[in-house]
Amino acid sequence: MISIFHGNDEETHNDFQTWRQANVDGFHMTEKTIGQFVIHYAQDKRENAVGRGCNHQGCSFIEYGVDKNGCYTKARKVCSNSFTELVAWARENGYSTRNCKHCDTKRFPFPPGH
Repeated sequence: MISIFHGNDEETHNDFQTWRQANVDGFHMTEKTIGQFVIHYAQDKRENAVGRGCNHQGCSFIEYGVDKNGCYTKARKVCSNSFTELVAWARENGYSTRNCKHCDTKRFPFPPGH
């Protein structure tokens, strides 16, 4: 199931963080520029039990306004537990995707589907 979080406010930020905490094996896409998304593992590698993910998305327990990014949902986040579902959603909507090169590694490769 696709979940979308977008807004520069505390409630949307907290809803996204709650989704990340509840879906540790999931994925989210961040819209870098309009219609162009980067796919990440749901959790930051510093908090993931096996070290999967990257460290530039921030941890899922960081509250609104605490770090330099302030709000993690200023840029649209599209989330799912299915990598394939995210890629399909982007294609159906005419958007492009690329994998985060820090998340999609030899140790933790993304599933096929791109």
